Amino acid sequence: MAISSFLAIAGFADFGLGNGLLNSIARAQGKDDTEGVKRALSSAFASLCFISALMLVLFFVAYRFVPWADFFRVTSATARLETGPTLIVFTLCFALNLPAGVVQRAQMGLQEGFRTNTWQLAGSLLALMGLFMGIWFRVGLPVLVCAIAGAPLVATALNAFFFFGVRRPDLRPRWSLVSIDTTKQVMSIGGLFFILQIVVAVAYSADSVVVARTLGAVNVPEYVIPQRMFSLITTMAAMFVTPLWPAYAEAISRGDTVWVRRSLYRSMVIVLLLTGAVSLLLLLASHKLIYWWAGPTVNPPMLLLVGLAIWTVMESCGSALAAFLNGSGFLYFQIVTAGIFGISCITAKIYLARRLGIAGLPWATIITWGLLNFIPLMFYVRWRLGRLHPPMTSA
Repeated sequence: MAISSFLAIAGFADFGLGNGLLNSIARAQGKDDTEGVKRALSSAFASLCFISALMLVLFFVAYRFVPWADFFRVTSATARLETGPTLIVFTLCFALNLPAGVVQRAQMGLQEGFRTNTWQLAGSLLALMGLFMGIWFRVGLPVLVCAIAGAPLVATALNAFFFFGVRRPDLRPRWSLVSIDTTKQVMSIGGLFFILQIVVAVAYSADSVVVARTLGAVNVPEYVIPQRMFSLITTMAAMFVTPLWPAYAEAISRGDTVWVRRSLYRSMVIVLLLTGAVSLLLLLASHKLIYWWAGPTVNPPMLLLVGLAIWTVMESCGSALAAFLNGSGFLYFQIVTAGIFGISCITAKIYLARRLGIAGLPWATIITWGLLNFIPLMFYVRWRLGRLHPPMTSA
């Protein structure tokens, strides 16, 4: 579990290049610029190969000098023996997945994300089978991690083989198409996404740390379990709105502002109504579900559950709004508001946790995100929508 926690950096390891590539492909697609799509793919692939190689070199240079068993604080002889080889397996799978993941961003940018999801599902099922087989045959930890981390890599590699080799061989990355200007363009967009990802991750992922440091680690399960339960709703909402990201980028590139406005409004209303209804039902049944899940020892206060339900709806609506902002490339304002929100949110969480206990955390997020992020973004989006140019009409 300690080694798997390194997966938290998966969203940052490519320095935002994946999201930059997605936007570049969608914009080029909107202009029917197939050559632009090819250059973006090849340039991003070359950059990610460089990052992957650099990561492996730095890891193996540091490997001999870091006492990994002491780093993870393992004491048993078997664990100390297996820690180093396990890290090697995990790092290899992780690094190789960076350039292989280009196919996923390509498919999303071309609005074929269903292919990515299908292969990811296959990789998850393969990893689950590997986990069960590893337990059955009582294999060592390196082999177990190879099965779990290697299965998604195999699925991604097969996806790339069939997509670039069979379905779209014309888009296959080629060194001859690597362009310095295109690389700079993708990296400039990706750099903004990288900063935004860090700010948002710090603000959203600090809850367990705040609870542990402020109230004690014994209170963490009472907060995390209902939080995980409500997060299923936001995950489903994200699955609904994420495909709109490249669609917005392509539509704006084509000048179809009418579709952009209509889709943004409809997605916000649909997400609000659906997540509101499901969150209310989950709130009413939450105590029974938590009892079935975790037993009688976990009994979160109603104030916490109400806060999580409200925040679930707000976060889902924020995902719908973010899909438009990310697809349109309006990132600078997002970074500013997210930065102000992140600092204020952490401060408010610590203050309300001391005043209200664990129930104060979602309310701190609701107040700071609503006042410092959502309301400014709504005014900003309204202003930006008014400045989008409609398509040119022929005389």
